[in-house]
Amino acid sequence: MLSTETTDEETTGQHRNALLAWVLVTTMVIAVLASAFRGDYLWVGFGITSILLALIPVFVFRRPTAMVPWESLLAVALGLISVPLGSLLPRSVATFVAVAGLALVLAVEFDAFTAVELSPLFAVLFVVVATMASAGVWAVVQWVADSVLGTQNLRSLTNMMWSLFAATVAGVVAGLLFTAYFRRIDTARFGFGSEDGRKRGAETTAVGATEGWGLSETRQRQVVRGFQLALVGVLLYGLYEVNVGIIVNTAVALALTELPALLERNYGLPMDTRLTLWIVVPVFLHAIGTVGLYQSIGLWDQLTHALSSSLVAAAGYTVVRALDVHADSIYLPKEFMFVFILLFTLAFGVLWELLEFGLDGVASMTGTQSVLAQYSLGNTMLDLVFDTIGGVVVALWGARYLSHVADTLASDTFQS
Repeated sequence: MLSTETTDEETTGQHRNALLAWVLVTTMVIAVLASAFRGDYLWVGFGITSILLALIPVFVFRRPTAMVPWESLLAVALGLISVPLGSLLPRSVATFVAVAGLALVLAVEFDAFTAVELSPLFAVLFVVVATMASAGVWAVVQWVADSVLGTQNLRSLTNMMWSLFAATVAGVVAGLLFTAYFRRIDTARFGFGSEDGRKRGAETTAVGATEGWGLSETRQRQVVRGFQLALVGVLLYGLYEVNVGIIVNTAVALALTELPALLERNYGLPMDTRLTLWIVVPVFLHAIGTVGLYQSIGLWDQLTHALSSSLVAAAGYTVVRALDVHADSIYLPKEFMFVFILLFTLAFGVLWELLEFGLDGVASMTGTQSVLAQYSLGNTMLDLVFDTIGGVVVALWGARYLSHVADTLASDTFQS
């Protein structure tokens, strides 16, 4: 009798949640129609994308009650309806509120409707990463629309960077809300918890890191020393010119070229020629670019961003994969890892642009030379595009290659 009453309560909770969620989805549909009537087709596209993401569980399970918590849709609906009404929130504020809400929706869908298991801290990380990445993608979409259609969605680089900063803050708040509230909602409220369970060890076939390009350890060390000698020359040039940007960037690059040897010597991580050059080449190209190549070669900045973002994606994959192998509170299937690598790379690209923006601001206020600099809105948008390219490369190829390093990191670091 008790179980029957409990089932009735669960069914009532599912229906109540579904009813409120559908009301909010209807509000989102009204916002899309109002935006279409006003000719704001970019916002229409954003609204349709939001509605489709919110309805993924309904499409997958083919049941109208398979809805995310209505609370997670509230921020999205509020942001979407604000723009056509013009009386709730300014467009810039409405955008990052809606983007943070979408990140929250994705986190809830992954955690409640799939085999993905997110620990509290990783859940916060995922929501923040998803918010920053989504804000970056939306900025690129607006920039493309401005370039192709002649619209004026992005007024200036400064306004765009403040919007990305606000979206990042909103993502942190949404991540904390997810951990503090949504994770405590009983999955039975939805009735669609995954039965897949954890299937460790069968998803990825590790490729041994020793399958490199056939260079001996001595030859590999000589290659790295060659890069370092070139960096020393750049450093001496920076000292001669008293150029703070060249000095700092080259000094950091020199330190990072020692990272492969440090990881292999102190942590036992397998570092073959490919992995070593993967770390050394991007920092080398960035350092020598400060001499003037960034200004004289148009695509030099994008080249270094693509290589650097691939390195960031590789580092993110390796650490997260190691956590997945070690921690029972986290389970990240390979399909989710593909998505996370892309989001993580884009989010780091946004974070890097925010760092450049902040250092530029500090340099302007203090009258000093900035170590990092932003050149223009178009340059920043291209940086984010090439960041995505680097992430895609790692997601398609590097994940399989890096699984050996991740497994070694998990066994040597977490179990020691």
